[in-house]
Amino acid sequence: MDNNSILKYLQGKASEKEKELFFRWLEESPEHKEEFSAVKKIWALSAKYKNTEGTTWADLKPVVQPEKKTHKHFIRILKQAAIFIILVGCGALAQFYISQKADNNQTVYADSFSVKAPLGQMTNLELPDGTLVMLNSGTTISYSSDFTSGNRQVYLQGEAFFDVQKDVDHPFIVNSEFLGVKVYGTSFNIQAYPEDRTFAATLVEGSIGLLDANGEEVTKLVPGEKACFDESGTNIEIKQVDTAMYTSWKEGLVTYRNERLEDIAKQIERWYNVEIVIQKEGLGDERYFGTILKNKPIDQILEVLKLTTSLQYEIVPRANKPSLIYWK
Repeated sequence: MDNNSILKYLQGKASEKEKELFFRWLEESPEHKEEFSAVKKIWALSAKYKNTEGTTWADLKPVVQPEKKTHKHFIRILKQAAIFIILVGCGALAQFYISQKADNNQTVYADSFSVKAPLGQMTNLELPDGTLVMLNSGTTISYSSDFTSGNRQVYLQGEAFFDVQKDVDHPFIVNSEFLGVKVYGTSFNIQAYPEDRTFAATLVEGSIGLLDANGEEVTKLVPGEKACFDESGTNIEIKQVDTAMYTSWKEGLVTYRNERLEDIAKQIERWYNVEIVIQKEGLGDERYFGTILKNKPIDQILEVLKLTTSLQYEIVPRANKPSLIYWK
């Protein structure tokens, strides 16, 4: 895809058909995503400056336009263009600032980017503002295409650890189905799987505020606190915790303290992309204390659970489907 088509999308002037072609091209390969990221960074960087020197994108066309160059050469040219833009102190692409107007018929995230960590995997992500995010298995994060214009909002379904880049002028907001989080430059963990009907935020460093459905801040957390909300209740429970217990999943280590086997089964299903059927009456309510390693084979995990519970199991492999595991 040529640069002008990419820029047309960035400035919000692409038609629905052009958007469809753009997203199809973007998903074709990691190289296309890298190429788009490079163009977007150059565009965003140059848009911060006023066009006082009369330089335009047309002035740079001979440098970055050739389509038959290799991908590496293209990226090198883009880096040279970035240096040029900084030196002349002008916005080579200022005229391409986002001019897209809000459409009341569009959903909030109709024009957005989404990243998903598939079942059985974890994914690292760097957002356009430099914020680092690690997604746990079965998690999706979405953000609007105008994220780099100061609209630092994301929508989370699942569990993620955030290390947010500080920007006092543009607060970072994490939205979920139940509660939102307003960030003041910090690191924290959020668990908000829709199917669990619960929300939990654990603050490691800095400060975060919890937002209700209207976007109003209802409380703040200090480091070492965990906030929990259950759909069946009306109150947010806040307690002091060992944050390592709720963030160690990033290193593949999970510690349980009095956790129900039924809740552990849901996590195992996500980690290993399996389906668990609890057959024994009362087994799901049994409690487990201990630590397990996520990177171990699933049969080893189940053997660990057997040590302190009445769990027995049977693994049934299935073609083209997640393995079925019976807990007896």
